[in-house]
Amino acid sequence: MAADIGDQSREDFDTVLSSLETARGDGDGLDEVTISLLVAAKNDVLLYDISKWGEDVGIASKATFSRTKTRLEELGLIDTEKVPIDVGRPRLRLKLGDERLHGADAEELASVAQSMIAS
Repeated sequence: MAADIGDQSREDFDTVLSSLETARGDGDGLDEVTISLLVAAKNDVLLYDISKWGEDVGIASKATFSRTKTRLEELGLIDTEKVPIDVGRPRLRLKLGDERLHGADAEELASVAQSMIAS
């Protein structure tokens, strides 16, 4: 992750994972895709970059990252901004969407996000 996304994102990802008892994809808690997207948003990473990394390491497909991003946007946890590129459609930069997340450090990010998802 550090090579593809950056050292800070890697550190935040590890911190968030260690702050959780379990990372689950069963809808009860945060799964690896959600955690990856939240950490990417905290670090202003492009959706393309985090989803390509996630697919390359076997976490999930780009489509799963896209669906999860849409769900997190609908819940107000993340926002996106278009970043123009030379050729093709603009890429989307992930941003944290809620002030409560802006104030959270990596250790608090998961618990704040979980409480927002549950409400």
